[in-house]
Amino acid sequence: MHPEHLALLQQAPASAHVDDTWARLCCEQALLALEDGCYAVGALLVDGAGELLCSGRNQVFAAAYSSVAHAEMQVLDQLESEQAHVDRRDLTLYVSLEPCLMCYGRILLAGITRVRYLARDRDGGFALRHGRLSPAWANLASGLSVVQAKADPYWLNLAEQAVSRLQDRQALRQRVTQAWRGQQQT
Repeated sequence: MHPEHLALLQQAPASAHVDDTWARLCCEQALLALEDGCYAVGALLVDGAGELLCSGRNQVFAAAYSSVAHAEMQVLDQLESEQAHVDRRDLTLYVSLEPCLMCYGRILLAGITRVRYLARDRDGGFALRHGRLSPAWANLASGLSVVQAKADPYWLNLAEQAVSRLQDRQALRQRVTQAWRGQQQT
């Protein structure tokens, strides 16, 4: 990990909140995604016993452009391929950034019932806008709890910094539009 990012993790206060451990791991994944030139988003799944099942990070630009390589998608892919037997009603998905519309739909279809995010995504987050769903999707969402994680403000701020201050979001948007046009630069 980049020394500057490692220093951010080492400056963290002692764990005092219920979600601090998971918030730290989400932030670690987000910083690794940032180092790979991807969106600074990390995610992980925890079972009802408090055991980590899967973790991942955004990999949209990690190799060839992949519009579905969001952190949440990476984790849900792992769940479906490696942990298919797990009762999904007992899982909590932790994400460093509020899920977008695409990830929100996938979360609903995967049967996850709890999502805890660190930072709000005022531009693209959908979790707090789910009142706009059609009846079929609203039915799926009726059992879903999406709230901000109960974590130390340090982790909430680090997640927000990773996606906004540490990252050039405009440059990433340009890379997306270049990929659409088949002109992605490496």
